[in-house]
Amino acid sequence: MPLSTNLDRVRGTLLGLAVGDALGAPLEGLSPQQIRAHYGTVVDYVDGVRAWKRKPYRWRLPGLYTDDTQQALALCDVILRCGTVDPDCLAALYLALATPRNGHAGAHRGVGRSFRQVLEELERGRPPLECGQDSAGIGAAMRIAPVAIAFFNDTDGLFEAVMAASLMTHRDIRSLAGAMAVVSAVRRLLGGEEKSPSLLFRVAGDVALAERRIAECLAHAVDSIPEYGRSLSRAIANVEPLLELSRADAHHALIDEANAHGARPSCKRPTMGFPPACIPTCLYVLLTTDTFEEALTEVVNLGGDADSAGAILGAMAGAHFGVDAIPERWLEGLHNRVGIERRAEALAVGPDAVLEIPDLVETERALSALEHSSRESFKAPPSPNAGSQFTPRTD
Repeated sequence: MPLSTNLDRVRGTLLGLAVGDALGAPLEGLSPQQIRAHYGTVVDYVDGVRAWKRKPYRWRLPGLYTDDTQQALALCDVILRCGTVDPDCLAALYLALATPRNGHAGAHRGVGRSFRQVLEELERGRPPLECGQDSAGIGAAMRIAPVAIAFFNDTDGLFEAVMAASLMTHRDIRSLAGAMAVVSAVRRLLGGEEKSPSLLFRVAGDVALAERRIAECLAHAVDSIPEYGRSLSRAIANVEPLLELSRADAHHALIDEANAHGARPSCKRPTMGFPPACIPTCLYVLLTTDTFEEALTEVVNLGGDADSAGAILGAMAGAHFGVDAIPERWLEGLHNRVGIERRAEALAVGPDAVLEIPDLVETERALSALEHSSRESFKAPPSPNAGSQFTPRTD
């Protein structure tokens, strides 16, 4: 990958992932109707107070990403340090982020039950690659984009790195194939391949090969191969007929397709955190929009697993459009922009990179503490003479 022509795409990939995550974070779990009722159409970072007054633990600081980006940055640091995805090194970093300090909980933000179970297993000393959960979640796919950058020219190394990064948390083939799908799409877009319907078939072909390889080499460690061993490649290929449908009809078709591949619970939104739902939806939105801003605005306003959908589509759209296409207001409002950008540059340059990269654990602890203190101030009753802390949005 020629650095001179692709650094902007690499920066766009990681910054796009973080921007999409931060845009979607306060909207996670909401329906499109709830989003419209609370915020109108979300076109910028919003606080979670209006939507989550009764669940303050769901509040998110505007412009602050979740564990989706934290795990992607952890992958970056392990690759930069070890030259590959070393499971032991990655597990140690996940645990360091989880360690309480100064009376506060660990630095992880918004982690789900499955990832918490993985952390508990790691703390008990279980080998990292034996900790994967049997649910078909989206977690392996949401963080995987750095692997596409680091292993751009190494197909075999790319597959091994994706498996090392994914098996620690997931052992369902739909999750592993979902990670391969995101890596394939990001890698192809980084290389300048056209954003066209043919991209769907190229990505589906890559995923089909990966599904076959997983079945041949990892059947002892991976679940659901007999039932769902080709689910991801088929779900992606089946997006192509939807490109000419109305948005409403396409969304219904994406939901039906996801349910045909064993969604549990039953899929009700195309952005459900289930690989055969979320990843085809992200590809559909990418191919039916014209700008980074249009794509990200559309996907986060669908609600559901809005942060992960935002992260996945943000990485894809950033790889295609480049960093200059990301609205400056989104970059200016993004926490830890410098740390993210420097990691992108170091991955692009490779072993010869000489960049001062902020320590991930210390940075994330500080950001989580900032969010915690902000949340506490939100919960505090206002003084009698104080005006409202928040100005209602009109967008």
